[in-house]
Amino acid sequence: MQRTKQRIGQLGDSHCQLLYDPELLSHPAAGFLQQEIFSHALDYQLITAGGRGKAWFIELEGLSAVLRAYQRGGLLAKINRQTYLGWGAEQSRAFREWRLLHTLYQLGLPVPQPVAASICRWPGRFSPFYRAHILLKRIVDVQTLQQRLTKHPLDKEVWARVGRCIRRFHNLGVYHDDLNASNILLDHEQRVYLIDFDKGEIRAQTEEDVDQPAPWKQQNLQRLRRSLLKQQGIMQASQASFYFNEDDWQCLLRAYKKQGRPV
Repeated sequence: MQRTKQRIGQLGDSHCQLLYDPELLSHPAAGFLQQEIFSHALDYQLITAGGRGKAWFIELEGLSAVLRAYQRGGLLAKINRQTYLGWGAEQSRAFREWRLLHTLYQLGLPVPQPVAASICRWPGRFSPFYRAHILLKRIVDVQTLQQRLTKHPLDKEVWARVGRCIRRFHNLGVYHDDLNASNILLDHEQRVYLIDFDKGEIRAQTEEDVDQPAPWKQQNLQRLRRSLLKQQGIMQASQASFYFNEDDWQCLLRAYKKQGRPV
């Protein structure tokens, strides 16, 4: 897949640093992704389902986007929900995810197009702590795989598409840190997208790793399977439907294995 040339903008002030696509965001301030963005929004809506980070659908002039604030999960979140330690912006989770998504999008992979990422010092300019946000172009008319499975069974071809999609990423060494049923999107034409690449990366691999998937790729797949089984158990406990079975999973795996090396 041939890359296209695209400029990347970067600016900063005493509190914030911003990485952005100047073709999608014109003349932003360094702290634009903080509260300032809401004053520029034509409309915005808090997203209440999926993911552990706080997120909003935001309508800006000429741009429909998703704003996500980085937040911790697990026990640590009870003490420190949204601040991170670090001085270098390039090592921050927001900048690393933005640059990874930019690369993947340029390679033609089905991911959200990154718009901007920022870190802002908190509570003051000399603090070693920061809060981070990322702005992504919204993929419209989609549902998560998890949402779709609460409504009706998926055709075998859709499961096969999910398997082929995951293999496309794996063939290029793309590691997804949290591949689960909420981070896979399906649109009305049954196209498959992967989202939420926080802590993801492109890993070096050998020829053998492509033909015979490396252990981390198998772990990615098993993480997805566990998320499906977990949601199935939750829905069954509440006597609700969740349309997933072992045949569906085997269909995904067959397509994953058949996809093989890219041509």
